[in-house]
Amino acid sequence: MNRLILTLAFVFAGTTFSSAAEQYYNIEPQLKCHYPRKNRGICNNCPNFSRRTNICDPTLMGHIEWCREDVNITERDDCGNYQTYDAVVVTYREVFENGAWGDKFRRTYRKDPTLITPRVLYK
Repeated sequence: MNRLILTLAFVFAGTTFSSAAEQYYNIEPQLKCHYPRKNRGICNNCPNFSRRTNICDPTLMGHIEWCREDVNITERDDCGNYQTYDAVVVTYREVFENGAWGDKFRRTYRKDPTLITPRVLYK
């Protein structure tokens, strides 16, 4: 009795598997589920390490604003007078296409425009 049940189970299971395989085989290739393999290279998995050790040569995409701070700057002119003004120091950082960060650099900008404007030249 058990043998009969097992043989019937194998017969029915074989027909369902073969019909499922035939159905999958008839699907057009562009409709099948396929995902491209993930790039597991060291340049993409460890971008900062690969940039530090010069394993990869990524291309520079641009700069991001890393830090911004308000400061007061006091300057001394040629006559010995001191002038204090508010400024903003912005730190930028390079960003590469694989996600690595590059060197930092700082720029200082005045908050208010200068009191002395350059002369306008007329032709």
